[in-house]
Amino acid sequence: MFEAISTALGSTGIIWLTGAFAFLSVAMFWFWPTQTTSGLSRLNIDTGSKDKGGKKNVADRRKEIQDQLRKQEEQNRRNNKPSLEMLLIRARMEISAFKLRVICGGIGLGIVSLLMMQGIQPLMALAVLPIFVFVVPNKFAKFKVGRLQKKFIAHFPDAIDVLVRGVRTGLPVGEGMRLVGREMPEPVAGEFKLLTDATAVGVTLEDALGRMFNRMPLAEVNFFNIVLAIQKQTGGNLSEALGNLSNTLRERKKLKLKIKALSSEAKASAMIIGSLPFVLACVLFAVAPDYLGLLFNTDQGNMMLAGGAFWMSIGIFCMYSMIDIEI
Repeated sequence: MFEAISTALGSTGIIWLTGAFAFLSVAMFWFWPTQTTSGLSRLNIDTGSKDKGGKKNVADRRKEIQDQLRKQEEQNRRNNKPSLEMLLIRARMEISAFKLRVICGGIGLGIVSLLMMQGIQPLMALAVLPIFVFVVPNKFAKFKVGRLQKKFIAHFPDAIDVLVRGVRTGLPVGEGMRLVGREMPEPVAGEFKLLTDATAVGVTLEDALGRMFNRMPLAEVNFFNIVLAIQKQTGGNLSEALGNLSNTLRERKKLKLKIKALSSEAKASAMIIGSLPFVLACVLFAVAPDYLGLLFNTDQGNMMLAGGAFWMSIGIFCMYSMIDIEI
């Protein structure tokens, strides 16, 4: 049956048909859960959020407001996706976005040439090139940013403790931040140096903190900015406020580590399940290369490889979404 369809449509027709099925699958996967969830949420709001007197309960109203704020935050996060240039700035990589794309494109061309030497169709091999030009640079920059942010979060509570001790001994806030820039390791020291340098040339503290949040968009930095902004407007004991913030950040870090420990088994299972097809393919290719070579040397085999890779990617994405817990 597959041979009859392949003969009738041709290689180009099969490629377009597979692309159409892939697009419909992604569209259903992307839109169907959202519509169902919104319908259920509307049903719950309309039927379960009213008491006998026809008025909404305080708890239901609070939950509804929290859901609306969460949806608005997710929408703002999607609309304000950082560009590759901003990601490179946050990762502190001294390379332009164009050069990084050129390097990744060169690596992609090398892989395309290797695939063509193995007998894969040129059209199928060239489909890998856009991934290396447009996807791999962003993923690499996000990986570097994530590593830098983890180091920042690890030392940020200690930096606040240094600032608290400086304020309690009578140092001004600006001098305490300079002390943090001299004593703490990177990347915390670099961020506080940029913060104090900006305020030294006339930039207001609010604008300097806003720039710090743009370079390091973390909830911990946002909490720090809010504490300093409120203290500047209303006054009060700054050392006590920063001490409470330090304790909150440490408890937040403990909660993240607990979630990581509890989800480590699921992550290990996902990694094993995701790697089994590739390991089995390598074993079969070593034992019987002619048996597995049909997947690389024929059009039907190439289409089966493309379909398997597509569905495997969806499965890995689903497992990653289920075990990726944000605080």
